[in-house]
Order: sequence, then C-alpha cells, then structure tokens
Amino acid sequence: MINHLEHAVVISCYAGNDYPGDINAEMAHPIAMAYVANSVCAAGADVIRTNLVNVREIKKMVTVPVIGIQKIPHPTVAGDFRITPTMREVDLLVEAGADGIAIDGTFRPRYDELTFEQFVHSIKEKYPDLTLIADISTLEEGMAAWEAGVDYVGTTLSGYTSYSKNPIVFGTIPTPEPDYELIEDLRNNGVTGIIAEGRFHTGEEVARGFEAGANAVVVGTSVTSPKKILGTLLYDMKCYEENR
Repeated sequence: MINHLEHAVVISCYAGNDYPGDINAEMAHPIAMAYVANSVCAAGADVIRTNLVNVREIKKMVTVPVIGIQKIPHPTVAGDFRITPTMREVDLLVEAGADGIAIDGTFRPRYDELTFEQFVHSIKEKYPDLTLIADISTLEEGMAAWEAGVDYVGTTLSGYTSYSKNPIVFGTIPTPEPDYELIEDLRNNGVTGIIAEGRFHTGEEVARGFEAGANAVVVGTSVTSPKKILGTLLYDMKCYEENR
C-alpha cells in the first residue's frame, strides 16, 4: 500500500455516530459511504480513508486501498475521543479488510496499559505488512511517532487538541487554513512519511500541502459532507450579499 501513498489524494469518507456531535453523522450509513467512495474514485481518488463500520461495504465497491480508523469516545469527557486506540480496534479493522490503519499518536492519556511505542511494536509484530499511520497534532508528537516506527505521520489532529499551536473547533465555518507549517516542520526534522490532513478543501490547498512536504493529502468533509458543502455555500452567499 505504501506505493499508493506517494503523491496521493486521499478522500476521507468518514460519517460517524461514534459519539454525540460526531461529524457528518447525517451520512452515517455504510451503503451511503460506499457509494460516495465509489463516486470519488471515479473522479480520481487514489486512496479512501473511512471508519470501521464502512470498510467492508467500501471494499466491495472500490479497487483503491482503504485506510481504516475507529474513533472511541472518552469514557468521561464529552466530545473527546481517541483514534484506533487499542489492539481490539486494530484487529477489527484488519478483519474488515483495511489495507492500512491510522492510530492515535497524540500525547493524550491512552486507553490501554501500553506506551505508544509498545503499541506500535505490537501491531507491527502481529501485522507486519500493515501500513501504519499515526494521527498527531504537534511536531513533538509526530517526531515521537516516527521514531516509534510508524510508516506515516498524519497531521489529522493539528488544531484539535487543547495544546495544539492554534486550537480550533471541528466544523468551524469558514474553515481555517491547513497547517502547512507543521508539514514543513515534520519534513525538516527528518520525518519522510507525511500524510497531510485537516481543513484541505481546494485544489490550491492540496497543491500547497504537497509543496510543504506531504507524501499524500487527505480531503474530507468538504467533498463528502453535503451539510458542510451547503453550509459553506450559504455562508459565502451571505458574505457576498452583505458586502455588495
């Protein structure tokens, strides 16, 4: 799968009901997401990223590799979650047919008794051919994940942890710019496998992601969430009318 992630456009067909307020919940049905994945592949998507519930149906309809994740809500903190935090979720994603898996690479408290490095080593030992991506929010997390042995570091959570350089809220409109600085910093500090993700929604932004040093760029709800697409359109329309 690693060869498919070189200069690749990855489309995140995520639609969740994993926790209250999860993004794109209105599209949360495996058949719906499978058809969305099929459509974006027809347009040229190189790889699909999706959550566990959708992996099997999407694999039936597309021939490109599929990266799987599973968000697990925090037991006591509303709206908080971890991405594929334990071996249980990894096993379920592999069983469902995921070609690669993204795991939580942040410094937040884990959901098992392992260190992050031990978790990575356990996955690599059990599934040596599985492409492993660590979703992180800061340079320090990215460097630590890379040193632990993941195949790629993803900037997915930049802005979405309380200690991110510029914290933001999921679903903010207008959407803040992608974190090009984090991509550049990772590359400049020796991380050679970078997947840029988070707030990419135009061709220019994707191109800038590659220029900053990303191997692949993920585009998500700006393509796969009708609610966000229409919300952005209505926001732009309102701004135009107010400024006439």
